[in-house]
Amino acid sequence: MSEIVNLVFTERKSSEEINNIYNFNVRAFADSQAFDWSEQNIKNEIKDGWQLYSVECDGDIVAAVFMKEDDKQLLTKNTPIKMDYQGNGFSHMIKDFYEEYAANNKIETIINFCPTDSFRMIALNERH
Repeated sequence: MSEIVNLVFTERKSSEEINNIYNFNVRAFADSQAFDWSEQNIKNEIKDGWQLYSVECDGDIVAAVFMKEDDKQLLTKNTPIKMDYQGNGFSHMIKDFYEEYAANNKIETIINFCPTDSFRMIALNERH
């Protein structure tokens, strides 16, 4: 029997909040050529119009999510799930969060950015 887990998505803007997300897993984007994981680059993403959300489970940050509305599309990207929490369906919950946000804001198209060699994320995107 699996335990029901609720994830909390909270938009983050302050320097302290950005620092907490940066420190949750400094290797989150370490192997990604698409994003250099640093506090300054996170701040640059926010300046460029991306909304930053922490994804938390029982008060522990398990992922970071970026979203941006652009020309009636929702652009999305997220870090991998923190290692201790992988395999619990959190990636599906993040996709559900994107879809709910899009539906609430009358956005019909969601584009998720992920590394081209992340076959699991590509398959997940295709299923959603």
